Amino acid sequence: MSSGIEQSELPEGLQEIFRLDGQRAVVTGAASGLGKMIALGFAHFGADVACLDIDQEGARATEEEISNLGHKSLALQVDVRDWESVLSSVQEVEAWAGGVDIVVNVPGINQRKPVLELEPEEFSEVLELNLKGLFHCAKAYGELMVSARRGKIINMASVLGLIAMERQAAYASSKGAVVQLTKVLALEFAPHNVQVNALAPGYFTTPLVRQIMEDEAWYQDVVGRIAQGRFGEPWEIIGPAVFLASRASSFVTGTTLIIDGGWTAA
Repeated sequence: MSSGIEQSELPEGLQEIFRLDGQRAVVTGAASGLGKMIALGFAHFGADVACLDIDQEGARATEEEISNLGHKSLALQVDVRDWESVLSSVQEVEAWAGGVDIVVNVPGINQRKPVLELEPEEFSEVLELNLKGLFHCAKAYGELMVSARRGKIINMASVLGLIAMERQAAYASSKGAVVQLTKVLALEFAPHNVQVNALAPGYFTTPLVRQIMEDEAWYQDVVGRIAQGRFGEPWEIIGPAVFLASRASSFVTGTTLIIDGGWTAA
């Protein structure tokens, strides 16, 4: 019985659709945590990577690791909350690479407090970085991609943008907004061959998370919600990120890819 798929319908180089060779990527928040892991992962799959972060020393350390892999890299100190800082980074990246194919917007902060203890300025601080900073980068780099009529934008959301959890009012609000902003960007940029998607990770054992894992009661509560019974390892973000950055996801836009060990499956 025929499968209904003719060999001629398959694209050339199908076995290479996850490769990023020749791609120019920008990763904000590349100095540490999941941002650094994504930057290194992209380099392993063939991309040249600009590492942007407010932590200049950390960005340079990631740049050095990527250079040691044999790929071009650039480290820039950027405050994504500052529109002018983001615009300046666009100019520097353009001068360095001649354009951008992939942008990943990672930086985020949290204030883990009950609503009645959360100060208005603390709530605003979280949204300023997690949402407004992401908007700045999506807008500035998105303009380049729209003009070039190609590109991939990946925004860092969270499972807490999809489900509720106590003491997460500011963070969950910001990440829920990222999910919706991703959809709007996807609709507006789709006619220009630019795909926009989000990653929604659960808890991963990054250095910052390891610190709060020392609270045994908190850790047992959270891990008990995860079907696989553990937190993710940082490298496990690479596969989903590469998928959304590569040719493999050419017909995927406006979606949020959940990487949570089954937390939200219940």
